[in-house]
Amino acid sequence: MAFLVLSHVSKAFGQTQAVKDFNLEVEKGEFISFLGPSGCGKTTTLRMIAGFEQPTEGQILLEGEDITFRPPHQRNVGMVFQSYALFPNMTVAQNIAFGLEVRKMDRAKIKERVHEVLSLIQLEDYGGRYPYQLSGGQQQRVALARALAIRPRLLLLDEPLSALDAKIRLELRQEIRRIQQALGITTIYVTHDQEEALSLSDRIVVMNQGQIEQIGTPFEIYNYPQSEFVASFVGQLNLLPVEVLDLSKNICRVAGQEIRFTPTTNSILKSGKVRLAIRPEEIRLGMVEGENLLRGEIASVIFLGSIIRLRVKLGEGILISVDQFNERHFQPPRPGEVVTLHFPIHACWLL
Repeated sequence: MAFLVLSHVSKAFGQTQAVKDFNLEVEKGEFISFLGPSGCGKTTTLRMIAGFEQPTEGQILLEGEDITFRPPHQRNVGMVFQSYALFPNMTVAQNIAFGLEVRKMDRAKIKERVHEVLSLIQLEDYGGRYPYQLSGGQQQRVALARALAIRPRLLLLDEPLSALDAKIRLELRQEIRRIQQALGITTIYVTHDQEEALSLSDRIVVMNQGQIEQIGTPFEIYNYPQSEFVASFVGQLNLLPVEVLDLSKNICRVAGQEIRFTPTTNSILKSGKVRLAIRPEEIRLGMVEGENLLRGEIASVIFLGSIIRLRVKLGEGILISVDQFNERHFQPPRPGEVVTLHFPIHACWLL
């Protein structure tokens, strides 16, 4: 049996269904991210695993034990919140020791454990400081250390980096993954940041309106999205209105220009509106024999640091984004210039 199992878990608040028929199996040592927009049910699901919310329906098993209605303090689960939730009147060492003292651990062992986790988060010399004397990133490290000090069976993190600036967020993200891998602790991470989920996770659970849209590795979620929501939410995506000319030969028309797409099934046409999906980074300027070609007019050039995003007008109201790596000698086309774009057949598919 899997280390953590959520079976047909649902949660309703009055008439509002926050989580619907959630099913997931997590293996020991896995790093799983719940990814989705605000209000999709990811935090509610995390809180049900922690014991702060009780499911309306379903069952939660941890190492084969039914913990569905067990109170939080009887689950041995570590929780890290977005707001740090440190006690301002306690030092760093006292904050970390708090959970151990509640468990009535021997004082000598508490001191040893506090030193151990302070070393793990690389704040060995900060034990005597108070939270107000720390940066936001340091406070979040202490919150992580406090959760790890009790040696939990499961580590839960609820958007722990969202209050930090971009540079600190990147550094702490790498630190969380390092610590998780060093300890081999099973971890559930809630985020709305696709980059965090893609860089941290063994698998990602994409959620929308209380339901699971797709479960897969970062590679699978990004390259093989199973719904329009997943394709649009994870990464940048062009969605172009198309007319399917020949489904047997995988030919369609975009803004009056014929292109070929990845083979699909007749069922895709039953949904009504059909659109062609393609990632901006799959498209290049110029012509390559055997690939799809589109001609259009440069509408705008946007500098984004490592990439330059071109917006190309293919027809009335139809724009396509093209991402080019920023190279010092690259001279991007100017607005109004007519260009040819090329991309492989396998890079586009119908939604």
